[in-house]
Amino acid sequence: MGKIIPEEVYEKFALWSKEAEGTWVERCVNVAEAAKRIAEAAGLDKDKAYAMGLLYDIGKINGDTGVRHTIDGYNFLKEEGYDDIARVCITHAFITRDVTNTIGEYDVTNDEYDFLRQYLENIQYNEYDKLVQLADSMSMPDRFVLIETRIIDICLRYGMNENMLESTKEIFKIQAEMENKLGHSVYKLFPEIRDNLGI
Repeated sequence: MGKIIPEEVYEKFALWSKEAEGTWVERCVNVAEAAKRIAEAAGLDKDKAYAMGLLYDIGKINGDTGVRHTIDGYNFLKEEGYDDIARVCITHAFITRDVTNTIGEYDVTNDEYDFLRQYLENIQYNEYDKLVQLADSMSMPDRFVLIETRIIDICLRYGMNENMLESTKEIFKIQAEMENKLGHSVYKLFPEIRDNLGI
């Protein structure tokens, strides 16, 4: 794939998701914006970050499924020629690179489960995988939030378990790594969070 042009990616996303149900489309737009802001401040490719954030959950065009949406999104983007972006459809959902550690129902076949396991075992997460995970952890459909707020939202919907605890530890580690790179709090890039809190 050549140079990523955000406007073209957005147009394709709008076309692909026009029949979508639920609030995942709005959250993808926020994840894209969050990833773009952080990337620009951190010296990463903001256009690539935007595209990855926008398309990371595209597997939900087939319905708001569990683990299935990761494989659906990966396969869909590969077919569309977005090989570099397809990976975040999987990596965003497995923060610890452990196929047993994610939220949502395991609505995949045994072969698909094995594919996910092998895929995760054979890659190393890069800065963009972690960036999308961080952006996802700060985005709701209607606003940007503290990571803690997003974690509580997930726990209320899916429950708290040992897997969630491990993922929470990892996302805070990713936050710390990014803030070390930035030289300041990631929240400095999101004045809306302060405004939403009324402080």
